[in-house]
Amino acid sequence: MLKSPVQTLTAMFALAGAIVATIVILALRQPYLGVDLAVPPETTEPLAAAPEDPGVILAAVAPGGPADRAGLLPGDRLMSIAPISGAEGAALSLRPRDLLEEPDGLPTTRDMALFFDEQGARHSVLAGGEMRVDVLRAGQMQEVLVQPATHRPLGDLPWVFWTQLFVGFAAITLGGWALAIRGAEPGVLWLALAGVALSFSASAAALYSTRELALGGTLFARASATNTLGSVGFGIAMICLFLVFPRRYLPRWAIVMVAGGFGLWMVLAVARLLETTAMTIHIPVLVEMICILLAAAGQVWTTRGDPHARAALRWFGLSVTLGAGGFVGMVALPQALGFAPRISQGHAFAFFLVIYLGLALGVARYRLFELERWAYDILFYAGGVALLLVLDAALIWAVALDQLPAFSLSLMVVAFLYLPMREALGRRLSRTPRLGTEELFDRIGAVILSPSGEGQTERMRLLLTDLFQPLHIAEAKGRVEEARLLEGGAALEVPGVDQAPALVLHWARRGKRLFSHRDVERVRQILQMMTQAVERLRAYDAGAEEERRRINRDMHDNIGVQLLGALHSAEPARKDALIRQTLTDLRDIVSSPAGEAALLEDLLGDMRGELSDHLASAGIALTWEASPVAEHEVAPHVANSIRAILREAAGNVLRHSGAQAVTVRIGASFCDQEGAARLDRVILEVTDDGQGPGDLTGASPQARSGNGLRNLRIRTEARGGQFAFGPGPGGRGARLRAVLLNETAVPQREGLRDAGE
Repeated sequence: MLKSPVQTLTAMFALAGAIVATIVILALRQPYLGVDLAVPPETTEPLAAAPEDPGVILAAVAPGGPADRAGLLPGDRLMSIAPISGAEGAALSLRPRDLLEEPDGLPTTRDMALFFDEQGARHSVLAGGEMRVDVLRAGQMQEVLVQPATHRPLGDLPWVFWTQLFVGFAAITLGGWALAIRGAEPGVLWLALAGVALSFSASAAALYSTRELALGGTLFARASATNTLGSVGFGIAMICLFLVFPRRYLPRWAIVMVAGGFGLWMVLAVARLLETTAMTIHIPVLVEMICILLAAAGQVWTTRGDPHARAALRWFGLSVTLGAGGFVGMVALPQALGFAPRISQGHAFAFFLVIYLGLALGVARYRLFELERWAYDILFYAGGVALLLVLDAALIWAVALDQLPAFSLSLMVVAFLYLPMREALGRRLSRTPRLGTEELFDRIGAVILSPSGEGQTERMRLLLTDLFQPLHIAEAKGRVEEARLLEGGAALEVPGVDQAPALVLHWARRGKRLFSHRDVERVRQILQMMTQAVERLRAYDAGAEEERRRINRDMHDNIGVQLLGALHSAEPARKDALIRQTLTDLRDIVSSPAGEAALLEDLLGDMRGELSDHLASAGIALTWEASPVAEHEVAPHVANSIRAILREAAGNVLRHSGAQAVTVRIGASFCDQEGAARLDRVILEVTDDGQGPGDLTGASPQARSGNGLRNLRIRTEARGGQFAFGPGPGGRGARLRAVLLNETAVPQREGLRDAGE
């Protein structure tokens, strides 16, 4: 019956809790003295090979504990223990080997059985009530009576005990988590079994490796066998995991043969039927480690065309290298060679947690994103720590430096040489190309400035190829709003920019890895830069186009009228003067687009003289009516508009109307500003007695004058003014009227007084 994810996780959590509770209860039910024991300083050999050294050192005494109440002191050498009711010969000598953390370090299984019997005898004395302890203190032998407590306090359990329990609890919980997420897949099932096996091994070791002095012989033997069962079982599960995940590459019968062969070895080891402890536990662990690496190598070959599986496998390889390699190198290998472990086995179990955590993350998140990058980061940090330790040891042993100078020098080497090179090494190992900032800006500019959509698309493809080296780039289907990962990282969707369409990139680094969230963030930053560049380019183009239109309007409205006046002039001197003025105005239009503010009275005087000359040369009478506007200035754009409107009106009269008379009326309105009148508006009205605009739909030539009137309307209304052109009073002639605001935009105001109407 299939279980729901919640049920699966709850069941695994309950199993982990039951194992922890069992171990804690068994540890608390042991006799308690309240002492910390240490090996005598003269003991230099490994504890498993030094059985004859007498006594153990009392390193610390718990305040208020049985040993403290009996008068035992730190520094005492405990030589033997004996029950009060027993004979003198019943005393049991204490030896450094009694403090052996892991009995697997003994040479043979017979030595292990003898050790368990010795532990059982000492445990019987501790559990039998009041006992006699023979103590060597200050060179004198003394007898001290001690009444051990029947239960060990919870607070006396050391941190290493809880560390090992945590490893076991986390292994089962993570296995349940992966099982709940991924379901009953073969790889996940083997991972869950590995978690259970690791929990058995770590929890059993927590019980006997943190004992105070002795543990019951039967309980010790069973706990040791459980530790062996878990250790070998963990290796079996890891081998089978790599044989089926990410991809099964051996037939099922071969996997069954592998599991069965190591399973038989495990049964022989747990039953202690093999003669040496090396063949019982150490050799199986080493062989399993080799088989794990071989199975992983088979996956490397099998998944060479699958970036998904290859990314997961890299993370697995890192986990195994750091975890299993660390435990084997620090504990299993030294014991197999007859040396003491480099660190406490209890702390070494944390290496297994590294393996299991990494594998659980890989299996539960089969479609990896950042894990591959984490793998490189963790690998280099671990390499830095390893380099620090190796240099420190080499300086102490080879150069005979003291510990503090050796450590300081090693730290400087790592900080100033290794860490700066770490990023370069990472890029070399991952073969990650990197574009410099200047080159990236140049490439982005090349994309945006491409003259055609095809060219822009091609340069965008080249840029993405250099950044990510995808196997394939295709156009996206549908609208793409933002960069995102597809197919669990197998593809990266990139929105379109300007004329370039949206694209989909497949398989990064020529199929060697998946796309990651870092790639998505990088694409977003590049697209943001491109979008800003496009906006600036469009703003520049719009400004340039507007400037071209302004020059066109000014030339049409001003230059054309002056040239027309020169054409109609019969006097050579006047013609030359008009042409020189035209050239001057042309330079001003091109070089001084803004112009300068002008006094309205002076401006109107100049325009009156100019229009009088133009019209008089064609025999047309001019009537000029202007309101008094002394000492009032108009803005540069208003001055330009007044010139353009009056010149365009005069030009239309000369070209189209056939008029005999023209009337120009100039009015102004003012507003109060800080107690003074400020020029607010200028009203221009030009009428003639010619043929008039007629039908404005296009029947009249005057109505078809085109760009001139349209330019005037645009020029006026762009500044918030008003423009009108139509028949004159009584339907005779034509009338042009414009209201110009003497600022960028002025709403209707109260208190305006119109002096022109």
